[in-house]
Amino acid sequence: MTLFYLPKNLATPSVNRQLTFDVAKGLAVLLMIMIHVLDFYGLDEVRFSTFGNTIKFALGWPAASMFVFIMGIFVGFSTSSTPREEIKRALSLFALGYILNLLRGTIPMWLSIELGLVTYKDVAPHTPLSELLIGDVFQFAGISLLICSALKHATNKIYIWICAATAIAFLSHKVWDKYTSLSIFNELLKLFVGNEEVGAIFPIFPWAAYPIAGMAFGRFLKRKNDCDAINFTWCLKLGAVCSILGAALTLSNPDYHIVTNLRSGPGVVLLMTGIVMLFIFAIHLFVVRFKATYVVSLFAFWGKNVTALYVLQWVCIGWGLMLVGLQQLSMLSTLAAMLIVLFTCHYLVLPWDNYKSSTKSAPPKPRASIKVKAPV
Repeated sequence: MTLFYLPKNLATPSVNRQLTFDVAKGLAVLLMIMIHVLDFYGLDEVRFSTFGNTIKFALGWPAASMFVFIMGIFVGFSTSSTPREEIKRALSLFALGYILNLLRGTIPMWLSIELGLVTYKDVAPHTPLSELLIGDVFQFAGISLLICSALKHATNKIYIWICAATAIAFLSHKVWDKYTSLSIFNELLKLFVGNEEVGAIFPIFPWAAYPIAGMAFGRFLKRKNDCDAINFTWCLKLGAVCSILGAALTLSNPDYHIVTNLRSGPGVVLLMTGIVMLFIFAIHLFVVRFKATYVVSLFAFWGKNVTALYVLQWVCIGWGLMLVGLQQLSMLSTLAAMLIVLFTCHYLVLPWDNYKSSTKSAPPKPRASIKVKAPV
C-alpha cells in the first residue's frame, strides 16, 4: 500500500517534454512545501540549523526560479495563443494571488485575534490588511505573463528577449525601493521594486528575468527541435555556460550580486538560470531511467496540479498556525508537519484532478439542429 494514492486511470507516462517539466514542477512544489513549513512552523534552532539552511538556500532558491523559468518556457513554446487569452490568464493569476492572501493569511489571522489566540501585539507589524496586500508568486506570475506576452507579440527575435531579461537583472539595483508620495500607488509599485519587508516576495526586478529567459529558451528549443522530442542536451550545454559565467560574475563582486535569496544581482540571476537548466537536464535523465515507476508518476501528478497544490499548501499552513502557533515546532515535529501538509494537500487535490479529467473526457454537447425551410 502506497502513502500517496494515484488515480487508477492515470496513464503510464511516456518520455516527452511535458513529462519532464511536470516532474520538475512536482519536485519544485515538494521542496517549496518543505520550505514554507520550515519557515512558519520551525523554531529558530530548526530554521537556522544545517538542515534548515540547506533546505532554504540550496534548494529553495532553485525551486522558486524553476517554477517561473518553466512558465516562461511554455510561453515560448506557444505560438497559437492570442493576446486576449494571455491577458485573461494573467489577470486570473493576479486576482488568484489576492484571493489566496485572504484565505491563507487575512481570515485566519483575524479569527485568531477575535478568538483571543493572539493579539495585535503578538503579530505586529503584520495585520490582517497587510496579509491581504502581500505580493506573492501569483501576482508576480500575472505581471510577468503580461510582460512576456507583450514581448512575444511585439517581436519574434530571441536576442531582444534576452536583452530584456538582461536589462531587468542589471537595472534592479537602480530601481529597488524607489517609491512615490502616494501610498495607494506604492502598493502596486512595491510589486516591481519592493522587498520582503514591505510584502513583495517576488518583485518584478529582478525576478521577471527568469520567465523572460525561459521564454527565449523555449522558443530556441522550438526552432531547434520538434517540441515533443526536445534534445535536452541543450539544457546541459547552455546551463553549464550560464552557471560558469554567473559564478564568475558573482565572485567578481559578491556584495553587489548576492543580496538576499529573494532579491539578487545579475550574477546570481545568471547563475540560477544555469542551475535551473542543469536541474531540468538531470530530471530528464531521471525520467528516462525511471519512466514507468511510481515515483515518476507521483511527481508528474503533482506537476500537473501544481497550481492547486500551491494554493492548498498555503491554506493548510495558514490555518494550521491557529493550532500550533508561529515558529514553535522542534525538528521532529517540523518534519512531521511537512509530511502532514503534503499528505493533506495530495488528498485534497484528488477530487480536483478527477473533475478536470471528467471535464476533458466529456463529449461535447450536440448542437441543436436548425430546420431551414425550402424556398417556395
